[in-house]
Amino acid sequence: MADILDVISSRKSIRHYTTDPIPQDMIMKILEAGRWAPTGENYQPWKLLVVKNLETRAAIARLAKIGTGSRGTAEYSMNLLQRFDGMRPEDKERALRFYASGEVSEFPGRAPVVIVAIGDLTVDSPDVPYDVAAMMENMILEAHSLGLGACWIHGPAANIRHAIELKKILKIPTGMGQYKVLAVMSVGWPLRPREHSRPKKALEEIVFWEEFGRMEPS
Repeated sequence: MADILDVISSRKSIRHYTTDPIPQDMIMKILEAGRWAPTGENYQPWKLLVVKNLETRAAIARLAKIGTGSRGTAEYSMNLLQRFDGMRPEDKERALRFYASGEVSEFPGRAPVVIVAIGDLTVDSPDVPYDVAAMMENMILEAHSLGLGACWIHGPAANIRHAIELKKILKIPTGMGQYKVLAVMSVGWPLRPREHSRPKKALEEIVFWEEFGRMEPS
């Protein structure tokens, strides 16, 4: 069996896509990967909504921009964007404007396919957000393994008002105890050659053995 670590370590979030359509069999494979995600007590508390319609994708992108823009503006006002400090001044200014305006999250409108992950709250499981996150990870890895680009975003459902608007657009029941939009995934053919994924912390920085703070295995 192939080592899936090769797929995991080469994956990169892709936000720019060509206009080429995605074959239906590839979409079905991505959905099938999500279906096989681990789930507490096998509740499978999820629904998936596939969106190809241009106007609907544009509406999702608009809400994504608003949601991320609100968060970015708040972080900027509270001086919580130190992650941009290492950039050249002109690059930092451009990056801050791109993020705080919410433009960074408009890419679902440019993707040929958007998959909306919905948590089913009617099953009364405490694991809904974790199960849906596992499903999203399965799908995004399958998309990458097929040569597609994908990106996971929460912006369209960042607050209650926008979440309700998104539900109305997608005709999802709006009752607070029924369904919750937890994530949106854009999928498409990468516009540019895939660069290597961003570096991750070394295992030595994040792994302890037997007790917190112990750096060496026994």
